[in-house]
Amino acid sequence: MTLSEYVLLGVIDIAVIAGLSVAIGATAPRWPNRWLDHDTWLTRPRRLETTRFFRTVRASQLASTLPEFGSMFGGESKRTIPGRDVVSLQRYLLEVRRAIWVHAFSMLTWVPLLAFNPWGMTLAGAVIAVVINVPFLIVLRSNNVRLSRMVIRSHSREQER
Repeated sequence: MTLSEYVLLGVIDIAVIAGLSVAIGATAPRWPNRWLDHDTWLTRPRRLETTRFFRTVRASQLASTLPEFGSMFGGESKRTIPGRDVVSLQRYLLEVRRAIWVHAFSMLTWVPLLAFNPWGMTLAGAVIAVVINVPFLIVLRSNNVRLSRMVIRSHSREQER
């Protein structure tokens, strides 16, 4: 392969990864809420995911620098919590879980490259897809942990009344 063919293939790879990521994000607001109204193996907070861990990986600084495209295709922005009542928190938590799934699926957008790429180019595509999505997942998982705690506390307070 010539250098220009590798460059063209790299441009195609980036277009495939970006296009599939956009397609995943565009379909996400139409996913049934029942898929997201509870934690699953992917969204369930892990023992490692503590406040200290997220402070160490600077999740709040990442959150302020990363773009927020949640509302672009009809979903909801995750920049601010819409309210402190249980219903608002649960709706926000649902959107956070949706975004976790979107970014997890987006990390796999390199897989179609296996069909037409040399292994080195496929590996480069995999690295790009993963590296781009990991910071978003750190922020979202941090939000998931905080929101899960907030929902439990708010629910307890409302039951006390």
